[in-house]
Amino acid sequence: MTAAGSRAVSVMLGSMCLLIGATPRATAQTAPLVLEAPASTEAMAFGNAPNLQGQDASLLFYGPAFLAGASGASFGFQRFGSDGTLASVAAATEQNDFGLAVGLQYLSYGADDLARAQDIQSVALGGGALGVDEFVASVGLSRELLGLETGVVLKWVEQSVDRSNDHTVAFDVGVGKDLGPIVLGLTTRNLGSNLEPEPVSCPVCDPASPTSAAGLELPSLVALGLTSDEFEVGALDMFFTTQVMRRRDGEVIPAGGVELSYWPLPGYTFRLRAGAQRVVEDRRSPLTFGAAFTGDRLTIEYAYQAFDDDGELGSSSTGGHRFGFRWR
Repeated sequence: MTAAGSRAVSVMLGSMCLLIGATPRATAQTAPLVLEAPASTEAMAFGNAPNLQGQDASLLFYGPAFLAGASGASFGFQRFGSDGTLASVAAATEQNDFGLAVGLQYLSYGADDLARAQDIQSVALGGGALGVDEFVASVGLSRELLGLETGVVLKWVEQSVDRSNDHTVAFDVGVGKDLGPIVLGLTTRNLGSNLEPEPVSCPVCDPASPTSAAGLELPSLVALGLTSDEFEVGALDMFFTTQVMRRRDGEVIPAGGVELSYWPLPGYTFRLRAGAQRVVEDRRSPLTFGAAFTGDRLTIEYAYQAFDDDGELGSSSTGGHRFGFRWR
């Protein structure tokens, strides 16, 4: 391993120790939820851990350091119950050793009290008098620097609550290193100033709710990810990806997944995916599943995660279904 590679491993492993050793603090209200929702159908199937070797445009939302190898476009769409809609789109290209990507994320849902809309399952199972729309526009740039892949993403973040809106600017910074059989990536996401929502009129809302109070913190986090090269398992190809994430409230969330693929003909590949993640909220399954089919340059994808409205998975659950496609 080169000296640069050794330094990269030391920095990333040291960062992981800091993540795991962090002491959680009291959970604060964060917004917008779209920044915590899955931004990729593939990543959702892996417990929301990205495939850092996927060369997909959606790396804009997870690992900007690897945009130099990304190309094409990706789109994902998901419905949550009767009120929630989540969509994302990204496109990437490489020019003169620079990786450039642009993307949009959108989440719409209903809520009676934003203080209770703390997580994605509250969107999936909730609904209410307030109409909430969240929008993020991102542009990312990456290039190799001092032996490391580096990337930065600038974001325009906007939240509208019952036609009263606020916006802010945020950014992500990431570094990564290809170490042969594995790729490591370290990313800090959603750094920026808080949202300051204006008061809204909602007779059924909690008066102490952040719908009428200032200071919704962005869901800042640090994530350390690892993705393996593909390797053969009999007649199948396989790879795995993992991630350890520390949120700004101190919660440490490990996640990861595996993919098995089979290509009966050149250019045609069938993929099965499964993942798991630590769930801090107690009404969402830690398990995720997915499948995909690649025909030439087009990939059609699906991912699933179960939500439950009474706290005991399997008794009265509803599914979060996400569909997507990629073109390269």
